[in-house]
Amino acid sequence: MFLSETDRDTLLETLTAKSPALIQARMANALLLLAEGLSTEDVAGLLYLDEASVAGWQALFSKHSPKAV
Repeated sequence: MFLSETDRDTLLETLTAKSPALIQARMANALLLLAEGLSTEDVAGLLYLDEASVAGWQALFSKHSPKAV
């Protein structure tokens, strides 16, 4: 598949939108991938996120759901 630079920029802008629903969906996706055994680094790379966000979401989830660790 080929993406023009404009298409790629538009898609990346969509991923970085700050809507609560999008953030919640991205967090859920990250947590599910972590639960499958992927590393924080791998999840961040796959989802175009920084590792700090993934690690923060993992810590937040673990705090509210201690059995998840």
